[in-house]
Amino acid sequence: MSRIILLLAGLFLYSSTLHAQQTEQVSDTLQLDNILVTASKFEQTQRETTKPAIIISRADIERSGGKDLPQLLNSQSGIRVNHSYASPSENSGLFLQGAAASYTLILVDGLAINDPSGTGGTFDLRLIPLSNIEQIEIIKGSQSTLYGTDAVAGVVNIITKDGGENLINTTGSLSYGRYNTLNGNVGINGQATDQVRYNFNYSRESSDGFSAAEDPSGNDDFEADGFTRDAFFGKIDLQPIESLTISPFLNYSDYAGDYDADAFTDADNRFEMTLINPGVQVQFEQNEFTLNGGYNFTGTERLFETDFGADEFEGNLHNADIYATYQISDILKFLGGVNFQKTDMVGEEDESLTAEVMSPYSTIYLQKWNGLSAELGYRVNNHTEYGNNSTFNFAPSYNITENVKLYASVGTGFKTPTLSELFGPFGANPDLEPQESRYFNSGFETYVLDQRLKLGAQYFNRQIDNIIVYASPAEGFINRDRQDDQGIELTADWIINHFASFSGHYNYLTGELTSEDETGAETTSDNLIRRPAHSFGGTVTVRPTAGLLVKLEGEYNSERTDLFFNPANNFAEEEVTLDPYSIFNLYGEYKLQNQPFTIFSDVRNLFNAEFTEIYGYNTTGFAATGGVRFQF
Repeated sequence: MSRIILLLAGLFLYSSTLHAQQTEQVSDTLQLDNILVTASKFEQTQRETTKPAIIISRADIERSGGKDLPQLLNSQSGIRVNHSYASPSENSGLFLQGAAASYTLILVDGLAINDPSGTGGTFDLRLIPLSNIEQIEIIKGSQSTLYGTDAVAGVVNIITKDGGENLINTTGSLSYGRYNTLNGNVGINGQATDQVRYNFNYSRESSDGFSAAEDPSGNDDFEADGFTRDAFFGKIDLQPIESLTISPFLNYSDYAGDYDADAFTDADNRFEMTLINPGVQVQFEQNEFTLNGGYNFTGTERLFETDFGADEFEGNLHNADIYATYQISDILKFLGGVNFQKTDMVGEEDESLTAEVMSPYSTIYLQKWNGLSAELGYRVNNHTEYGNNSTFNFAPSYNITENVKLYASVGTGFKTPTLSELFGPFGANPDLEPQESRYFNSGFETYVLDQRLKLGAQYFNRQIDNIIVYASPAEGFINRDRQDDQGIELTADWIINHFASFSGHYNYLTGELTSEDETGAETTSDNLIRRPAHSFGGTVTVRPTAGLLVKLEGEYNSERTDLFFNPANNFAEEEVTLDPYSIFNLYGEYKLQNQPFTIFSDVRNLFNAEFTEIYGYNTTGFAATGGVRFQF
């Protein structure tokens, strides 16, 4: 590994000397007109949307080096992904503005995916490789009016690559790093005819990993926990007539690896996970009218093997969404649609457990009327078990000038009870109500220094009622608790000069859980487990010569609390405090002149910091990766 690093460093130094007079200048101004679709379900620029959005571009993804999807998301403002520096065999939990992972909806090309058999229906992000992602869009705050259940804290929309302009384009990468980690992918895309475009991608990653659980003796005698992942994605865009596009697709992933028994506890356990996600999307455009329709099936199978036997879980989601937009006038646009979801999983004795929800929704948009934009939406949901509920959203924004925007939003969200909570073998309660939320935020964005510096600030407040908890063996799952969170986010993006740029953020988060006992008495506690009150993050990118890019990123997280179920004390719950920590990562790449190859190197935990994300579990030390990316 050290030879790879020295080789790449030598190549970087050689390229710097050879091309010192050839500079690759960055844009003089920040990109104000990046296109996103998640905030409104139709194309808008960041300048036009009424909601603050994070866009992770393809260039950002390629320059993530040795990261996977959870690790890339962890570097964004307002997002915390636990286990992002842990053993690759460990599942990651995404906290968006402090909310638990089950309150963030994951989309692929605008269509919901989840795992009904998992805890809270949470989808495992490790199943999706970065190699076929074109862009990631993140919208914070309640998005249930547009996207339905689970979009309480926000949505993460993973947008896949489209076909290229040529007949055949070939892309791929190959890298090797610490823990014997090998990652490769290859893809072909293109335009077969004027009516047919295609994109196919295959990736494989494997690693010996390191022990997920921490050895309490300090001797590091626990066995390493590795993994393998094979993934395939294919999509074809058919355009039989100019105004109609039909896009069938298939997303498949197989992930297997080792895992330990618990905190500080080694074990020779194995897991296997399989995702199959076929579907089709249709778009018809005619003047001011656009019709979009999509259907996808998400099937997940999970197998866990221990010395006590094997546990199998299988969950399926059928999701169909059809909506239309109509431009009423220059300043008014209407969107209306209906969403149907059916979840099912295999219960005891192969019994099929199902639930369905049907949701019509609509939104009216006011666009750039004397600097004012706004959206007002409403959604009605009919669930086969609990009946009806509804959500709304109102999000205005006002441009004081072209470069100063004020915005706010107020809305409600919901999360349906999972199949395990309704019908599962432990504590099932078919009378559960949906968890419901109220969300408010306000903030501003401004561009200064000739649009080279963007500053943003927002305040948010979220309350989730009727939280479903497991009360006791006698009561099972019930609606009982309330969660109140609030926070502040500050962001900055700065083009320092033609060759250097900086982005940074500061997040403050606080929250409390209110519980009610059998007598009606309320108790309040600070329960933002593993989520720091204060966190900083920053990235400096420099381009000293043509083709050469170097990026240094760092983060700081203040102390957090965690829970430890101590086996030496009858597994009683104990609260522990995790120390604050700082960590730095370094990435560099060089594009060979007049060649389709880019050489890159990525170093995680540059200074080999010792820190803890989850009590009783290890985190990576200094870990370097080197590789090559190509495009023909």
